[in-house]
Amino acid sequence: MKKILFVTNMEQTAALLQDALEKVQKQYPETVSGQVCYLQSDASWENVWEKTFTEHEVIIFPWMGTGLNTKFLSESSAFLQQRQIKHLYLMSGNLEDVLHAAFTDHEIQVIKQYYVYGGLQNWCNLWLWLSQDQENEKNLAEPPINLPWDGIYHPAADKIYTDFKEYKKDFFQEGQPTIAVVFYRNDWLWNNTFFADAIIKEIETQHCNPLCFFSTSAPDSDSGCEGFRGAMYRYLIQDDKAVADVFINTIKFSLFTIRACALDDLEKMNVSVLQAYTLYRTYQEWYENFDGMSAMEISYSVSLPEFDGIIHGTPVTTNERDENGSQLTQVIPERINMLIRKAKKLAVLKRKSNYEKKIAIVFHNNPPTNSNIGSACAIDSIESIRLFLQDLKNQGYKVDRLPADRQEFINELIEHATNDRSFMNDKLIKNSDGKMTFEEYQDFYQILPEKVQKKLEIDWGKAPGEVFKYDDFLLIPGTLNGNIFITVQPPRGFGEDPDKIYHSPDCAPTHHYLAFYNWLRDIWGADAMVHVGTHGSLEWLPGKAAALSNECYPDICTGDLPNIYPYWIVDIGEGIQAKRRSAACLISYLSAPLSLAGVYGELAELEKALEEYGHFKQDKDADLTEVIRQIREKAADADLNDEVQETEFDDFDGYVGRLHTYLTDLKNMQMTTGLHILGNPPAGEKLIEYLFALTKLENGSIPSLPKVLASAYGYDYYELMDNSSKLLPDGSKSYGVLLDKVNDECLTLIRTLAEGDFVLQEKQITDLDFVKNLSDQYRQDLLLVAGYICDRLYPNLQLTTLERSNFRRALAAEYIEPSAAGAPTSGGGDILPTGRNFYGIDPQLLPTPVAWKIGSQMAEDVINKFISEEGRYPESVGILLWATYNMRSHGQCMAEFMALMGVRPVWQKGSLKVIDIEVIPLQELQRPRVDITGRISSLFRDTLPGAVCWLDKAVKMVAELDESFEDNFVRKHVIEESQRLESEGVDAASAWKQASYRLFGDPPGAHGAGVSALLAARNWENIDDIAQVYVRWGGHVYGEGEKGAYRPDLFTQRMSKLEITLSNIDNRESNLLNSDDYNSYRGGMIAAVRSIKGEMPKNYCSDSSDRQHVVIRTLDEEVKRLFRGEAINPKYINGMKEFGYKGAGDLATYVDHCFQWDATSDVMEDWMYEKFAEKYALDKDMQDWFNQVNPWALQRIAAVLLEAEQRNLWDAKPETKAELQKLYLSMEGELEERSDKISE
Repeated sequence: MKKILFVTNMEQTAALLQDALEKVQKQYPETVSGQVCYLQSDASWENVWEKTFTEHEVIIFPWMGTGLNTKFLSESSAFLQQRQIKHLYLMSGNLEDVLHAAFTDHEIQVIKQYYVYGGLQNWCNLWLWLSQDQENEKNLAEPPINLPWDGIYHPAADKIYTDFKEYKKDFFQEGQPTIAVVFYRNDWLWNNTFFADAIIKEIETQHCNPLCFFSTSAPDSDSGCEGFRGAMYRYLIQDDKAVADVFINTIKFSLFTIRACALDDLEKMNVSVLQAYTLYRTYQEWYENFDGMSAMEISYSVSLPEFDGIIHGTPVTTNERDENGSQLTQVIPERINMLIRKAKKLAVLKRKSNYEKKIAIVFHNNPPTNSNIGSACAIDSIESIRLFLQDLKNQGYKVDRLPADRQEFINELIEHATNDRSFMNDKLIKNSDGKMTFEEYQDFYQILPEKVQKKLEIDWGKAPGEVFKYDDFLLIPGTLNGNIFITVQPPRGFGEDPDKIYHSPDCAPTHHYLAFYNWLRDIWGADAMVHVGTHGSLEWLPGKAAALSNECYPDICTGDLPNIYPYWIVDIGEGIQAKRRSAACLISYLSAPLSLAGVYGELAELEKALEEYGHFKQDKDADLTEVIRQIREKAADADLNDEVQETEFDDFDGYVGRLHTYLTDLKNMQMTTGLHILGNPPAGEKLIEYLFALTKLENGSIPSLPKVLASAYGYDYYELMDNSSKLLPDGSKSYGVLLDKVNDECLTLIRTLAEGDFVLQEKQITDLDFVKNLSDQYRQDLLLVAGYICDRLYPNLQLTTLERSNFRRALAAEYIEPSAAGAPTSGGGDILPTGRNFYGIDPQLLPTPVAWKIGSQMAEDVINKFISEEGRYPESVGILLWATYNMRSHGQCMAEFMALMGVRPVWQKGSLKVIDIEVIPLQELQRPRVDITGRISSLFRDTLPGAVCWLDKAVKMVAELDESFEDNFVRKHVIEESQRLESEGVDAASAWKQASYRLFGDPPGAHGAGVSALLAARNWENIDDIAQVYVRWGGHVYGEGEKGAYRPDLFTQRMSKLEITLSNIDNRESNLLNSDDYNSYRGGMIAAVRSIKGEMPKNYCSDSSDRQHVVIRTLDEEVKRLFRGEAINPKYINGMKEFGYKGAGDLATYVDHCFQWDATSDVMEDWMYEKFAEKYALDKDMQDWFNQVNPWALQRIAAVLLEAEQRNLWDAKPETKAELQKLYLSMEGELEERSDKISE
């Protein structure tokens, strides 16, 4: 009797194999001897396996995966091959050379048939077949039985339907919506249909038709299985039309990437796809944990299905154990109810006439003032929705009024109730279109889970609270326009009670916040809601990271309401957050228009003087006195004396060279020149400049346009950038002027293509004066770029119209095609067009080998910069770890974290998934291991949980190395800290563990760093207050087995040791000054170090926006670069002025962000505030413009500048201060008068 062993990483497979074994052993106790071993996917190889394997004659590995991608698998394969033990790996992937030993091809085919055909009978026979000698015995096993690969299932039926029309005749009710559901064939084979039964019952309870079918996922030609695609065309598509109104998918992974179907198939079906989750966890584990799912489940059940363009649904089952320890599937009735409610809402949205549909359009409004209604990155949200109202009207929606322009539109909004209660009056309250009575709120409140009610009462008092409470109702801001309710998202709540910022980072949203969404959904009766632009607060409310419960606030607010969310394509991670936590269907939108910063004013005059100096220097007899005087004068006028100090150089030539390089870097900086409007492709000169921005860097195999031209002139592009004062050999011009020529020629080439309507005619290009005499290679390179522009970039930019057309289609619950996301101008041109439902990245791939190369170089650059400044190695570094950055850069920050400690990833061959990490030997590293502390964002914690474990493991590995303190600062500090803890009474094991913590973040279920909320609320006095908030929000420990315990003492200890803080830049479509998040996290860390340690750390930024040329700057250098290149650049200011109200609001926000950075990090100098006052607030033309389009923004600018002066961040000139005070008071009076007129 042979001894058979099955080893699998699939728990359900293990349980079913065990069931089959027990059944067949009862019938043939003398024939079958076997064992089933279930392992976690990351199980390690141990010597005990050698003994186990040698005790068995046959070993089968049914394994979920695509290769021998773990040490257990690779070591087991090597051992079994060496011993020639009969074995077979059952997994996908090209592994013919290592898959098996001692089996014939025929035997492998039979085993696969038993296994793939599945079911209890086949698997019983598999045990029997394996147990017998195939040549000498009469085999007791029956041949494999090929059961149906797919079929329509209904618990009330006595058969499986393979004909849709027959099933429809038996079970459909005419006129009802149809909800299709797919589940795994194995569940049907093993009678595990409890959740399918529950889903079908709920569908029928909600008066819809269920169309529930089972299927395999991928096709298998050997067995004749057509997979999901075959079933899809059999049951879901009839006569080339979808028979269902919405489709619920319970299959894990991505249908597209596992070859179950193509995206074209989903597009043909053209219905929304809701993803439901069958959890591996028990109900209790799911309910009690804020992560919702394990790292592995996040990948399989959440990240990968997003590649299919899904909308996230709910969990439907958990994985329990009976009294015998056997696996048991348990449904979650309440979540199934919500899933079907969501599905029905989408189905109704698809069926309902446009005229009947009620749509809520929600503008973001943070901070909640009239100065910035429609706050959203990179987009003119006001004009975008005004134009979209026209689209809706044209599509038959009930729209009563079409504002003539953006100003009329925003005026109408502000003449109704908004979030800005400083201008609220009786008339606005009385005439409000949105009111929720206390009785209505109480009805809603009573059905909330008890836990939620208690939390709301603790944080905000008894229902209905005090926020937006008037008379006997809660006010819902907004204006009704036909069947379109245009509103502003309510304040999150920290501004209502600023003290909560200090002690309650996980506080509930207010009663009013919940009332707002309930009113939209259940009182007013919206069919769908739209959140306009990146980003709001809904997706950041407390609750689980994924697989939300009815106690999670995003779920409470969203409920069953379809959520369409235009989102900035650059901001991957935060878009994914909206997708996962508010069930959003994302519609990506393009970045704002882009241009090179150039030089202006004093900077242009300085550049001219520098060029003159270079030419005069060629004449040995020339008198340089006057030009030297001009250079010094113009440098002083441009406030450059602190940044480029003449005394730092041996001679004046060195000083001139540095000034020239500074200006060259500045003028070649990419900056924004306005805002994007949904659905409007760039046009005119903005199109030309956008195409230049898209081709400035390499796009895969497509070369960089300016680099080709620089090379054609015989120079490296970066050499021209870094030595711009140097003259060409003929003395005719400087490197900087040649670089200007290269840029101009790039624009000329693109304009030439535009003149030919972007239909490439080679002669057009080769006849250009600067191309004629180039070698064939350079001409071919230029034609390659030109072809890329004409064939890919220009057509895809024209498809920006998808942003509005797919917006409309999403409101009809149609399928929105998925796409990648990122920064198109950082070598990502191929992610265009926008207007699609973008996804993130498989977290198992991070960091990629390319990201590792860049990240490890960034680590060395940081160390070398510190050595150049301090003359020694840094011991302790703090780094900001954001999910968005790591998704865009494919893990560069993670790589830098590892590299600083001298650890690197180990990748699986083929798939390039990270399967392990390993220590880099000191001999290879050639430097000490640097200690590093990571402040992870909540999004990093939630979307990259596997990365958290890898980084934590890396710290522990390095701390345990037997190396000297001089070589290993991690070990040095862990030992020192553990000794301190032991002296305080902590046991040795716990002390070592606590001393090793290096990853800190938000409380479980909470989000943010708190600093921006604190600064916005003006509820602080000094740097210590900012540090207190930063530690309160960020002092929670994460890592393997650590899920957010609050350890402010340990976090404070880490902050007290930091010598460097780091955050990185991977693109130039966003920057440190256009979002308050950057300062909240990074600035908060700097403030914490300043307060706790008592000194300013070194603050570095690694810029990898050009992957071929990573640059490291200090934070101070980066802020001043942005300030000169963008903030006070006439290109930027005039560009924003084109966009009226929203442009004005964004200018005010820019000032606020700079002030906030100064509060935490001391980065603003007096001249910078003076420039803001001069160019934004006190310029007469600017004042006239502000007063016309957005007077609230002008008041806000004056208030922020005066606050900077009052807090001693700015030593303002007396006349400037007086003018600002006068302006503020006059604006206050004007706005009060305006409010009074509205109330008349």
